[in-house]
Amino acid sequence: MAQAASYAGDRVWDRLTHDWSGRNCKGLARLARAALDGKDWLHDRVGDLVSYLLEVLSTPRVVRVFGREIAKRIPLPWDQQLVAVSRGMQIAGIAVCMLNGRDLAKCECFVDVVINEGKERVRQLMDWAAKDWRNLEQLVPAM
Repeated sequence: MAQAASYAGDRVWDRLTHDWSGRNCKGLARLARAALDGKDWLHDRVGDLVSYLLEVLSTPRVVRVFGREIAKRIPLPWDQQLVAVSRGMQIAGIAVCMLNGRDLAKCECFVDVVINEGKERVRQLMDWAAKDWRNLEQLVPAM
């Protein structure tokens, strides 16, 4: 967890690990999920905007639908950073729960990743975190 401490700073990491509770884990899990869901919401709004503009230009419906779907999938400038921060929060929550001997079935960060992305994603995240947190943005959830 040296990676987490180096990114958060020793003082913040020490405070996080010593003051950890189920309430803190739940808050961290919700914040990470909100950021990931917010990214998806923004992509949907970009698609809606493109569809609207194409409608104003009297474009055929099939072209509007196609344009909307393409626009939704174009990476936005902040996508990678947002995913990296969200994944970092999830990993930190899981790690601190483990450090405190908390049952992972009660770890909100762990449960959120398993429910929304599957057990395999948890293993991938923890493997990546053990290596290098700088590459977490590469684990972008499928749209």
